[in-house]
Amino acid sequence: MASTVALTMTKWSLDLASQLIRADVRLHNHECIEDDMGIIFVVNHFTRLETLLLPYIINKQTGKEVWGLAASDLFKGRLGKYLQSTGTISTADPDRDRIIVRSLLAGEHPWMIFPEGAMIKDKKVVDHMGEFSIYNSGTRRAPHTGAAVLALRAEFYRHKLACLAARPDNEESLNKALAHFDLPPDADILGKRTVIIPVNITYFPIRARDNFVLRLAKRFAKDLDKRALEELSVEGTVLSEDTDIDITLGEPIDVHEYLNAPEYASLMACGLNDMEALEMDQGSLFNEAARHLMLHYMESIYQLTTINYDHIFATLIRHQQTGYSTERAYRNRIFLCAHQLRKLGLHRLHGVLERTYRDIVFEDPSTKFHDFTTLCLDEGLIIREGNYYQKNQDIERGKADFHTIRFHELTNVIANEIEPLTVVTELIENVAKMPRALLSKRIREIFLEEDERYFEADYAQYYDPEESHGPEVGRPFFLCPRHPRAGIILAHGYLAAPQEVRAMAEYFFQRGYAVYGVRLRGHGTSPEDLAERSWEDWYKAFNRGYAVIKTVTDHIVVGGFSTGGCLALIAAARKGLKVQAAFSICAPLQVNNYSIHLVPSIVSLNSVLKSLGQGRKSWDYVVSEPENEHINYRKNPLKGVLELVEIMNETESALPGITVPTLIIQASSDPTVAPASGQLIFDKLGCEFKELVMVARERHGIVNGTGREDVFSHVEHFLNRAPHHGIVQIAETREATPPEE
Repeated sequence: MASTVALTMTKWSLDLASQLIRADVRLHNHECIEDDMGIIFVVNHFTRLETLLLPYIINKQTGKEVWGLAASDLFKGRLGKYLQSTGTISTADPDRDRIIVRSLLAGEHPWMIFPEGAMIKDKKVVDHMGEFSIYNSGTRRAPHTGAAVLALRAEFYRHKLACLAARPDNEESLNKALAHFDLPPDADILGKRTVIIPVNITYFPIRARDNFVLRLAKRFAKDLDKRALEELSVEGTVLSEDTDIDITLGEPIDVHEYLNAPEYASLMACGLNDMEALEMDQGSLFNEAARHLMLHYMESIYQLTTINYDHIFATLIRHQQTGYSTERAYRNRIFLCAHQLRKLGLHRLHGVLERTYRDIVFEDPSTKFHDFTTLCLDEGLIIREGNYYQKNQDIERGKADFHTIRFHELTNVIANEIEPLTVVTELIENVAKMPRALLSKRIREIFLEEDERYFEADYAQYYDPEESHGPEVGRPFFLCPRHPRAGIILAHGYLAAPQEVRAMAEYFFQRGYAVYGVRLRGHGTSPEDLAERSWEDWYKAFNRGYAVIKTVTDHIVVGGFSTGGCLALIAAARKGLKVQAAFSICAPLQVNNYSIHLVPSIVSLNSVLKSLGQGRKSWDYVVSEPENEHINYRKNPLKGVLELVEIMNETESALPGITVPTLIIQASSDPTVAPASGQLIFDKLGCEFKELVMVARERHGIVNGTGREDVFSHVEHFLNRAPHHGIVQIAETREATPPEE
C-alpha cells in the first residue's frame, strides 16, 4: 500500500511538472510488454532524471508499477524513506536478490536496473577494440552482470519448481521452495516467464546551459561545486528547453529460451544444483551464461539509440580529414548520411531528422544545423574564417574531467553515444572521407533518379488519354556542359510542364550554363494529378532541382516563369546568399480573373456536397483555354487554383527577405497575370540590386513564340551586370575548380 501511495504522489508530482517543463517524452514499443512477463528493464544511464522518469512513463502507458535499485548512500533521512515507499531497494539490502527473484517468479512488479552501474556522463561505453568499457572512479571496467544474474536465477528456479511440480511425490519440497520466496502454494509460477527488456533513452538536443532549475538551485545553495553545476546545467536544460526524450523498448529477451540452448543443458537438468555454489564459481556455466546475456542486452540497449542531427554532425567532424570545410559541405554530408541510414532502416531516426533531412541539402534555414555549429564554435572544435570552418587540429579531445566533460566536450560526448553502432559510425566515417566529386555525384544521382521515378509513377497513375500529353512534355530535364559557367534552376508555370521552358533552357545551355528544368508535381500528367497537390509539393520539386544544380557549380541562379517565378522568388528569400541571383517572368501577385476570389468558397461547398454523398453535384474543374495546347492542361482543378492563391500570398510575404540581385520581367498587356504584378513585386523586394523590365506583349506565355529570345537576353544581360562583377564572370574565373561539394 505504501508503495502505491508513493507512486501516486510521484505521478501527481511529475504530472504537475510536465505542465511546467517543455521536454517532449515519447515511449516507443511499449506494446511488447505482456501480462505473463516477469520483467527486468535494463536501461542506459545519462542523467539522474531516468530514475523517476522511466517508471512514471511506463506506469502512465501500461499501468505497471516499476520498482528499482538505488545506491545505499541514498537511503538516508526523508529521501531514504521515500525511496523505500516507492518499492526502491538499496543495493546493500541483504534480502535484495530474494525480493527481486520472488517478484520475477510471480510476474508482479517489473524492475529497472542500470547495468552500466553509474551515470555515464561521457557516453563512452566501448574501448578502441569495440569492447564494452565503463568509466568508474578513474578506471574503466566491464558493465555489471547483476541484471543477467537475477534474471537467470529467477528462470533457473522457475525451471526447478517445474521439475518438482512434475513429480507428485515432491509436493513437500515444492511447497518448501515456494515458501522460501514467500509464495503461496497456488501461485501461478509456471504460467509466467522471465524476460529482460533493453531500454534506450536518447535526449535531443543535449546542451549544458543556464536554465531555471540551475537558477533555482543557486538561489538556495550558494556554494554549488563544479560537479553539481555541471549536472544542473545539463539536466535542468533537458527539463526547461524544447528537448525530445525518446524512450525505446527493445524486443524482450526470453530468459527461458536463452537457457534452453544446448550448451546450457547440464545447467538446466532437473537435479539439485546448488545455485549459490554456481554463482560463487566465476568459471561456472551459470556465470558464463550471465556474461553472454549481459553482452546481448548491452548491445541491444545501444542499438536502440535514436539517431539525430547532432550524432551525425559530431561524428562527421570527428572523422573530418580536411582542415577546412563550408556550410554547404557539412550540409551535403549530413544529408547523404541521413539518406543512407534511412535506406538501411536498421535504426530509429529522430522525428526531426526523418522529416527534414532533405531540407539540410536544400539549404533552407535550419535551426538545428546552426545550433550545433554554434556549439562547435563555442567549444573551439571549429573556427570560423569568413565563409569557411576550420577544424581545430590543436584541441585535445577526451581529456576533460569525467564530471565536467559535458561542460567542455559536449560534442565529443554526443559522438561517443553512437560509437557502439558500428554500422552507423562506419557509414558516417565513409561519407566524411568521401572525395568531393564523388559526394556530388552521389547526391546528383539521388535526386535525378527520384525526379524520374516520381514522374514515371505519376504519369502511369494519372494518365488520361483525353487530357494527358506525351511523356516528353512532362519529363524533367537536366542540361549540363562540361564546365558550367553557372547553374539555373528553371521552373514552368501553372497548368504547364517542363517543355514550356525548354527553349529558354536550351538558350542558356548553349551559352555555358547548366540548367535543370523542374517538373512541379501534378503537372505534365493530368489535371486529376494536379488536384491532389499542394504548392509545398511544387516547392519540394524546385528544391530537388536545386540539389542537382549545386552538385555541378557553386554559382546558382533561381528562376521561373509565371508560378515557377513565384517559386524562384520564395527560394531566393529562403536560401539567401547561397544563391547568386534570381529572376521571375510574369509571376503573379494579382490575376486578371476576379472570380479567383470565389474559389475558396466553391472548394468548401464541394467538400460539403461530397460529405453528403452529393459528389456528382460538385464543381471541381473549369475549362481552360491554353496558349500552348500541346503543353498545357485544358481543365483547371479548383483545388489547384486554391494552391495558386496560397503561393501568391507566400510570395508576397517572402519578397522583403530577398537580398540577392533580382530581375522581374512582366508582359505589359498580359491577359492572365495582372501587369501590375511586376511593379508590385519590384517595389516589395528587399534587395538593393534589382531591375524591372516591362516587355510589350499581349500574351502571357512570353517564354515561347515570337520574341522569346528578347526575353532570354534580358535575363542573360542582367546576370552579367549583377553585383560582384557579374555572376558569369565569377564562375569563369573558377570554372576548372570543382563545386564546393
